[in-house]
Amino acid sequence: MLIHDVRPSSLIGIKRLARQIRNAEGVPLNQALQRAAQAASFSNFEHARSTLGKVVQTSKQGLQLFLTAYWTDRETYESGRETLEIQVSKSLTELCTAPERKLVRALCNMRLASPDHLVMDMLCPSQYYARDQVCQTVRALRFMEATGLRPSDYNRARIATKRLDGDLPEQDHISEWYDPGTGQFILIDEPYMDAVVSPQRAEWAKRNNWHLRASSWPGIYFPYRCAMFVASKATGPLDFDAMMRKIDGISAPVTAEHWTGKSADDHKLFTSPLAVSSQDRRRAKAKGTIVPRPSKCTIPYMRSLIGPARKPNGAMTLSQHELAGRMVRSILQSNHKPWAVNAHIDRMQRHLVDWLYADVPARQFGDMDPVDLYYAAIADSDPLVVQAGSTEGVIHILTNLKTLLIGAYPNCAPLRKMTQRVDKSLEIIAKANGAQR
Repeated sequence: MLIHDVRPSSLIGIKRLARQIRNAEGVPLNQALQRAAQAASFSNFEHARSTLGKVVQTSKQGLQLFLTAYWTDRETYESGRETLEIQVSKSLTELCTAPERKLVRALCNMRLASPDHLVMDMLCPSQYYARDQVCQTVRALRFMEATGLRPSDYNRARIATKRLDGDLPEQDHISEWYDPGTGQFILIDEPYMDAVVSPQRAEWAKRNNWHLRASSWPGIYFPYRCAMFVASKATGPLDFDAMMRKIDGISAPVTAEHWTGKSADDHKLFTSPLAVSSQDRRRAKAKGTIVPRPSKCTIPYMRSLIGPARKPNGAMTLSQHELAGRMVRSILQSNHKPWAVNAHIDRMQRHLVDWLYADVPARQFGDMDPVDLYYAAIADSDPLVVQAGSTEGVIHILTNLKTLLIGAYPNCAPLRKMTQRVDKSLEIIAKANGAQR
């Protein structure tokens, strides 16, 4: 990024930009500070220092956090904004990192617009839905705040559960966590049932030597309709009883039925106290409220339950998607590649399904379920599955998948993100083969 395109939003950012200006242009530091402050929409550096200094002091005292979702009712065509203010004992960045937020169902659709403001980019289909999404996010934050648990990634969960003799019976709406102090994995299960461990589920816990206990706290996903169960290895260093006391002691969950936030008509922009620069105010705008337009290389589309996104301004045919789906499934099914490859291919798989719906007219699908092209079981006799029976075969399929994508779509950021996942997968395989030698 060029220096003149940078728009800092903090005092540290202004000073960093000033040093860059000084080094690049040889101007005095004082002059560089003035220019950097003006780039952040302040009249001068003193103005920036006094304003941002007050903001930092306020944030330390209040630890306010605002959560905002916008909505348009699909039946009445009414629209509005829902904002809930809460007090937290830790900043959001202390509770979990940005990559960890993407691992939590209730947080992955929320974006940090400023240090004290989470915004949902998806335009919700009703006022109730918007309130419910905000409340679910608050419940997830309260859970992390009370327990200190962090969201678990795929690899940690796989390692922790690989010795189990099967999934927890009747599990539903699971979320995966770990204790940063001990490193121990914790499974949260929230099925539609009473908060009582059934004999079948108790037997599973006994066979696998795991704790399994129902919490008296109503849970994150759907309080008072689902029950929360907590499961973890019984032989680990974690004090399971102490953790359960923390969970059971969480205050009553906020719900959409007892909304205490503020509502506004239409999509009037909400900015939080820490949104001090013009860049902060732009970030506060939900992407779903912006009318998207096609560019030379990309077009806008809607990702189901996620919100607006962009894809390459090109298309694969139905037969090309069928081939890509077979490639993806054969790679995931193969035992001749490191498990870490699955995380990258799984992400590609989800995006390619979205691109399929955008690329191919619905009439061409006939009676088939389009999702089956990427998620249905694939026969062991399929030539690609046979080819994936060796590391060299997996590499060949990955290389051909990248070639297929590059041939169908123009060079653009969404395509590069996809091909970078192929490159990363090839890098993981090469590294694993080097280690084996």
